[in-house]
This record gives sequence, structure tokens and C-alpha cells, in this order.
Amino acid sequence: MDGLRRRAGPRAEKAPTPPDGQRAAMTDTRTAADIAASLQPLGPRSIHAHVSRPILQQLCESGAHTVMEMGCGNGWFTAALGRCGFDVVGVDRNQALLERAASEHTGVRFRLWDLTQDPEPGLTGRFDAVVAIDVIDHMPQPRKLIEAALHVLKPGGVLIVTAPYYGYLKNVALAVTGRFDLRWDPLLDEGRLKFYSRATLTALLSEFELRDVQFRTVGRIPLIARSMLISAGAPD
Repeated sequence: MDGLRRRAGPRAEKAPTPPDGQRAAMTDTRTAADIAASLQPLGPRSIHAHVSRPILQQLCESGAHTVMEMGCGNGWFTAALGRCGFDVVGVDRNQALLERAASEHTGVRFRLWDLTQDPEPGLTGRFDAVVAIDVIDHMPQPRKLIEAALHVLKPGGVLIVTAPYYGYLKNVALAVTGRFDLRWDPLLDEGRLKFYSRATLTALLSEFELRDVQFRTVGRIPLIARSMLISAGAPD
């Protein structure tokens, strides 16, 4: 996997899936709004629900059918993608979360994978799209995520990465409202290791031979957005 740098477990039984042609029709004919409307509120599980609509829009526009969600956690979005007609696999390094995901979302495929390690040979070059929702900010070696994505993406596939948005004005707003320490709590056993701005996340992706890099903010108004989303194409 190192050669890609700066270039470019538990498993639930798979439920019967529509034939390829039928699956393609599902994702081609349903709009992102139609699909997003089918996502039901899931309480604490929907902490990232605000990014579901733009991600689904990107997936629909790209024509993707095979999708990997990296850092899938409890699997709610992986399962939602499956219900929307995508052929999806969720991967995570947390055994306990994957066991929970597999028990709660039967018929959805989950695999144990630490993104800093090489994937199983069967995953190489297999996916039309890779989605990573607020994963890169938890990684001490963030380039490993991009390398892993390029390893499993088909030529010309789509990478979609989200991270919390930390622009200057938002940071000021957090400080003024007394919420700064809640965002940067060093006492947590788990949590975010890196805090990206548009410039730093874009700079990270620019180290790789990615094409058609697009940036957008999500949630609230742009200057104090909740999240940022970057999509890019893998080399052909």
C-alpha cells in the first residue's frame, strides 16, 4: 500500500440482493432526495445524519453501485446504503462495534480491517465508491486512509470524506459561547486527534493524484458549518 502514497472479522450473512441490472435501476432512477427521505431518525445513531443527503447525492451522481464505508462503527449508514440499493460493505477496526453492527443489521456485510494494514486481496480494486464519515480526524496517520481508499477503489472511482468543520469564525464562536473545551477535550480516552480546515484537508488530498476535487460545507450556514465534505476521483 505504501506505493500509493503521494500518488494518486465479524460478518453478517448476506441477504438476497437484487440482480445487478435491478440494483443499477434502483440507484439510477431514485433521486438523492428520495433515498435520503427513507432514512429514519435513529436517535444517537444519527449523529452524522446531516451529511447523509449530500453523500447520497454524490453517490447517485457518480453512478456508483459498489460502495465501501470505512470506519462504519455501529453500521447504521452502511445498512441505510444497503436499503437504498447499493452493494455495500462496512469496515472498521473495532471488533465490538462490528459485532453490534452485524447483530443489529442482518443481511449487511461487515469486515474487520485496520486501515493502516493492507486489505484482503479480494477487496483490491473492487469498489465504485468509498465513504469515510468523520474518520480521518481520528487517525494519527491520515494519509493511510487515502492510501487504503485508493487500494480498494476501481480506476476512476469516487472517494467521499467528511470531517468536522473548523473555520476561524466558528472557532471564535465556540470560544465566545464557552463550548471550546467541549470540542478539544484532551481528557477523553477516545476522540479526535486532528482538526481540519478547508485548507489543510484540501492540502492532504492534493498529495495524491486525485481528480475533480470538490469541497462543500454541510449543516448550518457556511461560516459556522457543522461539517465539510470533500469528494474526489481516483486515477483512471
